[in-house]
Amino acid sequence: MAKLPTRSPTHEDVPIGRLSSMGLEIEEIAEGDHVTLAQLIELAEDRGRPTSHYLAAIPLATELRVAPTAPITVQVCAGNCQRYGALDLLDHLASRSRPSFAIAPVTCLDRCDQAPACEIRGAHGVLVLAPATKASLDEALGDLAS
Repeated sequence: MAKLPTRSPTHEDVPIGRLSSMGLEIEEIAEGDHVTLAQLIELAEDRGRPTSHYLAAIPLATELRVAPTAPITVQVCAGNCQRYGALDLLDHLASRSRPSFAIAPVTCLDRCDQAPACEIRGAHGVLVLAPATKASLDEALGDLAS
């Protein structure tokens, strides 16, 4: 049986064709196997698109990763969770990102029934936020930074 939320979707997916073309744009600015968040933000601003769309293109249309790494990594599902607000979470994280955590968009966290899903990974272990909200992410990251 498929794991789907019992509520209706709140957002639209970014079409895969658009993500693919954005993936090609990302590959042009990538350095080796990674691209920095600053590069993605600048690309998004230059193209007039949300940073979250480029972050979603990373796991869905490329084999790149967002660099640099940090002691705390926030993994955000950019797959089916798009329908439930994951792109809003990615934009929120990108707008407040500091060197204290890294953003790692992934294709799936296998928590589709509790979308949008995030995992915060670090020395503390793995903290699952599902369904995640901007407030719950801010609270968790604030507590872990203390």
